[in-house]
Amino acid sequence: MEIFNKVCVILSELSGTETICLEHELQSDLGLDSLQMVMLLMMLEESFQITLDESDMNPFDLINVWHVVNLVENYVGGKNNEKED
Repeated sequence: MEIFNKVCVILSELSGTETICLEHELQSDLGLDSLQMVMLLMMLEESFQITLDESDMNPFDLINVWHVVNLVENYVGGKNNEKED
């Protein structure tokens, strides 16, 4: 759930929405515009210390919060808790 929590913090910062759930659509529910969608990708890379492939750099492929969480999980492989030791 750490990935989801970090994604929620990023999306809250971008959208101004405090409560985020997996079903929220990025544009219609959270009100993200095209610039914020691009910033989302940049913030994901920075926050999770990942480099997205060019094929994943189209922000409009991300429809809802679940898509964002899934994208990050594909890059970190669910092993993001190792740094907590």
